[in-house]
Parts: sequence; structure tokens; C-alpha cells
Amino acid sequence: MGRRFIVERGPKAKVDRQPNQDQKSSEVLYTITEAVEIFIRAKEAEGIRNSTIKGYFDTVRYLTDWLREDVKFIDDITPSILRDYIKYLRMDRIPYEEDTNRKRKGKGLSVNTINIRLRNLRTMFRFLHKEGIINVNPTANIPLVRDDELEEVPGLTDEELDAILDSYDDNLFAQWRDKTLVLLLLDTGLRINEALSLTSEQLDFRDLTIFVPSQIAKNRKYREVPISREVAKRLRQLLDETQQYFGDNCQLFMNAFGEDFTADAFRRRLNRLKRKLGIERLHPHMFRHTFARNYILNGGDIFTLQKILDHADIQTTRKYIQMDKEHLRQQHNKFSPVRKLINRKGRKL
Repeated sequence: MGRRFIVERGPKAKVDRQPNQDQKSSEVLYTITEAVEIFIRAKEAEGIRNSTIKGYFDTVRYLTDWLREDVKFIDDITPSILRDYIKYLRMDRIPYEEDTNRKRKGKGLSVNTINIRLRNLRTMFRFLHKEGIINVNPTANIPLVRDDELEEVPGLTDEELDAILDSYDDNLFAQWRDKTLVLLLLDTGLRINEALSLTSEQLDFRDLTIFVPSQIAKNRKYREVPISREVAKRLRQLLDETQQYFGDNCQLFMNAFGEDFTADAFRRRLNRLKRKLGIERLHPHMFRHTFARNYILNGGDIFTLQKILDHADIQTTRKYIQMDKEHLRQQHNKFSPVRKLINRKGRKL
């Protein structure tokens, strides 16, 4: 298929050249590239989405570019090498090192990012072992990285949200569009790709509903997501404007050149806004987490939230509801049984 892995800089791993005990000299040794191609072809045959396929490629690329150049065969990758790689990701890897716009200070990737890579590697090596491409699965006894901190992606504070929304100039199309997108994400909890792929056929302004088809949804399940009247009004205005300039078949979110507005373009614009406002972190998924947290704080129930967010497992939904000390204090003051007892009878303690 001719795909090539691109270099990600980092310390080189030591190669454990001892053969696996059950490996025979007559067996065929597959290069890393050959083994990955077999795995990818199998996943493509299963109908795995292109974004997932890209995730597998990126994960293997990060690993192979860290390995020494003489690690060419898939059987050369041992548990010891993988543990050294995980240690490198935790201690030495600089987040977004190659991207000057997103490069961060400090070393070490987040536990969530490391575990995403590790899950991809486990899936691949498990497949290769079952197919007889490798003799031993090197990830079999390597657990996910543990972290005391539950929060994976924090939500935004009310002050940060005010600063973000107040920064947009509604007289400029791009900023008006961005503000509409931010409000949509905060109102519905849509994933960024779900929001940016919206077309007129998915919008029901009478019933105030957005339809997310199974082809777009991450879990491949069709769902209906309610929207507020205020956000629906902005979406109607945006749709009218984009259709006027770019035709009836255009997507809802377009750039000024009549091209589809992409998630990467939105991330770059958020990065510039982050630096302008002095916000430490700002990326699209934070709006989804903010929606989930505020939905619960405003009295919503977690089971309805699970359906809106399209989570197969309610434990995933629980991870999205991250509250800081101020939110906990506010909720305690609002729902404390003692306060209700005191206020009901005017008691004094």
C-alpha cells in the first residue's frame, strides 16, 4: 500500500535481541511495516472508519520513530521495549513538540493520551498474535497507565466562558460563525466533527432538534439532540447566510472561501484566542465537557445526559462530569438538608 511512517523525535530504545522461546528459525519474520499493513487491511475489511485507521497509523508511527533504526521486525518489539516507551511518554515526551502553535511547556503526555496509544497497540498486537504473525503478544501483561486524577478533560469556568463569548465580534463573519459554533457545542454537547458536518437536512427548527445520523456518530447510532430556541435562531441565521453565498447543498459551517470549515481550522483559531485571553487550555472537546458538567449542575439527570452525549457506557459519562471546588460548594449550599431545615422553620443554631 506504500504508506510510510514519519519521524517523531525522542530517545532511542535499547533492542532486546533475544528471540522468543517458541520462535523457530524457519518461521517468516515480518517487518514492522509489513505487519502493520496486514493489520490495517483487516481493519479496513471490517469497515472501520478512516479516522480510526488514521489513529492506528499515528500510534504505530509514534512508536516506530522512537525505536532504534535497527528494530525492523515486529518480533523485535518486546514488553521491555514497550515499558521503556511508556516511561518516555510519561517523563520525556514534549506535548505537540512538532507543532509550534500547540507546543506546550514541560515534559510528559497526559495519562489519557498515553492510554489511547496503548489501547491501539494492544488491539494491533492482539490481532497479530491471533493471526500467527508474531509468536508472543508483547502487550499481554502491560496494563493501562493509572492516574490518581480522574479528570481527563476539564470544563471551562464561567469566567472563561464569558471572556470567550465577549471576545467575538458579531460584525465579522468568521467570528460570528465561531461564536455560533461555541454556543452550539455548549448547548448540545455535540462532538466537534458532528457539529461541523451539519447540513440543513439535519436541522429541525420547528421541533428544535438536531439529527445525528449513524454515519457520523462515533458509536454509529442515530440520535436526536435537542437545542435551545436561542441557539436555533443563530443556526437559522447562519444557514440562511451560507446558503445565500454558497448554495443550498453547503454545510452549515463554511469558511469565507466556500470550503467546509474543519476541526483543525477551529482548533487553530481557538489556540490564537487562548493566547489572546490568557487561558491555559482551550480546545473543542472542552465545550463538550462543560456542557456535561453544567447540564448536571442545572438539574439534569445523568441517564438523559448519557443519551445526549452518545455514550455506550455510563461510566464514560461520569468522567465527563468534573466539578471544581466552587461548583461543589454551590451545590452543597443549594441542596444541604440542614439549610432546608433551618430555612423552613426559621430556626437558629
